[in-house]
Amino acid sequence: MIGNHTETPLHIADMLGHLDFVKEILAQKAEMASVQDSQGSTPLHLATAKGYLNIVESLVRAYPDICFFRDKYKRNPLHVAAMKGHVNVLENLVGARPDAAHSVIEHGQTILHLCVKHNRLEALKLLIDTLGNEQFINSRDDDGNTILHLAIADKQTETIVFLINKGVNPNITNSRGFTAVSLLAQGESAGGASEIRDYVPQISENQNSSGRTVHTNNTVTTFHPPIGEEEERKEEERKSKIKWQNSMHQTLLVVATLLATVAYQATLTPPGGLWQEDSPSNDRTNVAASITPIWWHFASRFPEQ
Repeated sequence: MIGNHTETPLHIADMLGHLDFVKEILAQKAEMASVQDSQGSTPLHLATAKGYLNIVESLVRAYPDICFFRDKYKRNPLHVAAMKGHVNVLENLVGARPDAAHSVIEHGQTILHLCVKHNRLEALKLLIDTLGNEQFINSRDDDGNTILHLAIADKQTETIVFLINKGVNPNITNSRGFTAVSLLAQGESAGGASEIRDYVPQISENQNSSGRTVHTNNTVTTFHPPIGEEEERKEEERKSKIKWQNSMHQTLLVVATLLATVAYQATLTPPGGLWQEDSPSNDRTNVAASITPIWWHFASRFPEQ
């Protein structure tokens, strides 16, 4: 978030969408991609939230393991992409580090729960088609709800049809003893679920003639991230915090060097231009235009030692 001194110029460049500056600073110091701000967000979190695919690609190439870094809400960049519905960004991140999609966030929610919670059907389709297995798609949050529970409660008809066709178990009970089928029946009695039942008649196959649910398979699935992932994440966060001040000092030097280089090149180029619009000097001018506002914005906020 702009305004907090723990942000680096790379954080700010990501938020503002300055691809040229991002590339320059990553070329000088790639590990800056792993620095987290006061919210725990890396530059990749911010670029992902904005949907800047080119910047996301540059950050992932420079430091692919930032896909595992979590913010203060325990969300990694894949969670952010799913919540925002940036499917092209999510596809890139899943391709780089698919295991990051299995990280569980607060309240025991998986990335699939986030997709349904935020009604991001296309992101949900990508994840299930790419990574879906029985355990993953039937995983439960801390309230015992599967993604089908959430979809039915929110009356997301298309999502419900998709999940049933993908084999999500409708008979898993949540912590209150309700299956997805019984939630559907409750909604129908209140006049809100008949259209859903018309789309997915197979969801009622496990109900008897009295309308009660027959729990033929009450499989309880709680999804756990891969062993060792949590420990690795904590160690990475610890190292990141320890090296933050050194990184900030070095980053300022990098930015100053970039500005000095561009300024020097400008003195060698006579007014009127010996270069055409597509020449390398024009690229340097573009980089300078990106760097200057970022530098002053950052420098004006950085506390004096």
